[in-house]
Amino acid sequence: MPRKPAELKQIMEKEKITWRSFVGSDDISRQWNSPPTPAFYLLDDKGVIRHKWIGHPGEYTIDGAVKKLIAEVKPPDSP
Repeated sequence: MPRKPAELKQIMEKEKITWRSFVGSDDISRQWNSPPTPAFYLLDDKGVIRHKWIGHPGEYTIDGAVKKLIAEVKPPDSP
């Protein structure tokens, strides 16, 4: 059953969700050629999609992918 925007806002505040979430948006699903939720995208520093996961990939998978992208952008000898 779809939730109302006010209800979703309360959930996002309670769960401290700070990223954009698109619930029930068929337009976005079609444009990105993806099921609406749950889908996770990791973009690089140029805005290119580098990873796409359908369903939650797990925190270690996401952390590893983020660390790899950071290593590609940040020189190894920088703090």
